[in-house]
Amino acid sequence: MTVPVLSGAVCSEQIRASEIGTSILAAGGNAADAIIATIIAVNTLAPFHSDIGGGGFAIIRTTSGDVDSLDFRHTAPAAASSEFYKNPEVSTAVGGAAVAVPGEIRGLEALHQKYGRLEWRKLFEPSIKLAEEGCEVRGDLYDFLTKECVPPSSPNLAGSWMEKDPMYASLFHNGQALPIGSTWKRPEYARTLERIAREGADAFYHGEIAEAIVNAVKERGGLMTVEDLRNYRVNWNTPLSVKYRDYTLWAPPAPASGAIWLSAMGMLSTFEPAGAGTVTDLHRLTEALRLAYGQRTALGDPAFVPGLEEKQLSWLESQALAKRAKMISDDKTHNPDYYKPPKVEIVNDHGTSNITVADSEGLVISITTTVGLNWGSHIMVPGFGMVLNDSMDDFSVEGRPNGTGYEPQVANYVYGGKRPLSSSCPYIVVDSTGKVVLSGGAAGGSTIISCNVQVARNILDYDMSAAEALRANRLHNQILPNWSEVEKSSTHQGITVDGFSEEQGKGLEEKGHVLKWVDKNRSTPCAIKFLSGGGWEPQGDPRKHDSGGSVFQQA
Repeated sequence: MTVPVLSGAVCSEQIRASEIGTSILAAGGNAADAIIATIIAVNTLAPFHSDIGGGGFAIIRTTSGDVDSLDFRHTAPAAASSEFYKNPEVSTAVGGAAVAVPGEIRGLEALHQKYGRLEWRKLFEPSIKLAEEGCEVRGDLYDFLTKECVPPSSPNLAGSWMEKDPMYASLFHNGQALPIGSTWKRPEYARTLERIAREGADAFYHGEIAEAIVNAVKERGGLMTVEDLRNYRVNWNTPLSVKYRDYTLWAPPAPASGAIWLSAMGMLSTFEPAGAGTVTDLHRLTEALRLAYGQRTALGDPAFVPGLEEKQLSWLESQALAKRAKMISDDKTHNPDYYKPPKVEIVNDHGTSNITVADSEGLVISITTTVGLNWGSHIMVPGFGMVLNDSMDDFSVEGRPNGTGYEPQVANYVYGGKRPLSSSCPYIVVDSTGKVVLSGGAAGGSTIISCNVQVARNILDYDMSAAEALRANRLHNQILPNWSEVEKSSTHQGITVDGFSEEQGKGLEEKGHVLKWVDKNRSTPCAIKFLSGGGWEPQGDPRKHDSGGSVFQQA
């Protein structure tokens, strides 16, 4: 039987990866095949954000209209404990102790086994070629490379942590960062991808690759064992949903932060839209975010937090949302205690990437994947070339603030085998007829949730195009610190982000808000808007050099 070639759309932080995704559709693949190929390409092009040494979450809308959720988040090594990490000499951000057991390859394999169409090995071929033959250094790679140089934003290798690690030598020439337009080759990484393509995920979790990962982690003070890798399992779980006007929103449950995004959206659904950019609308948005972020302090790994599944569902009941929304006064904001957070942590896990794919059969998948902070743990595995995560920093350690100096949360304490809390919340939106109208997600640590709220509302409430929704200015408030980050006007890649006006700022300040003006919001969203006449509008964030969407349309 001939399998029809599917049309579809892909968006990611790397336009070259998005184009690889649509090439997979053109070769007979579906959305699952395309998103796997796109993610491997993002890993290859942007290991500062995402690599096969990471993990993540997926939300899936099937061709039959069901919604599925996949957790392939990293896990703590079995020997990990709060006692171990109480030692101030043990870093959760850099080095071996920062590395959690990677889930990405197992997660992609599980997704492929359940929903894929093409052979597994074909999904790796474009990225193997990129790694072997070399990829062009573009703006984002150059920016995230030179951020690590001395001084930051210079091309100087001397004095940086990368100078001490020969695995990063290929990114420099004569002591200087490879310039934009030059070629970066990853031959060891190419061989690693070839092996996984040929042998499947077991090649990563057993044998030579697993032993190399463990050796690299242990040499730098970590706890991981080959048994930790062999024992890693993904979790298929039940996604969360909430009504938003005439739409239904879907997102993954804890340890992702889907419940927090859904809670904020659910509260805002009790108000009529006040007009995009009006002070009233911005104030209500900020208050809903503060109330939702207060709930985030209760999240952790449901396998280790009794009653958490029920608690998330209780937050999203219509009566609970209406009651919470009544705490929003149009006249003023309140002090942090009003929002009843026991303590609020702030995790700036910038090393994150979101990828979203849709095909003409109706399969829609959005995935957020991460290695943690930029360049993860800073460990690139000798001989195999992949960057390992630093996701142990996403845990709270009893008696010790995390790497950004914020107090620990009991629900997110470290235990062996536990999954750390994440701000990730890829999402899918369907209308009252069951048709998907929007799907997307974001990177940017604690700004992921606030970003997703604003992008979704821009499209659902204010009928913006995907490009307009992602270009629009964004604010962020998570209760503590007790201020809102608001964007100034700026231009990126020739596209202007207008920023907030003095009038908007003054209006918020009159309601008691404290503002912190920033050059640009820290989040990196992507989204696909489903067009009413058919087709898709995939877009990446214009604040990034290399983000973008790609469409393959069958004639």
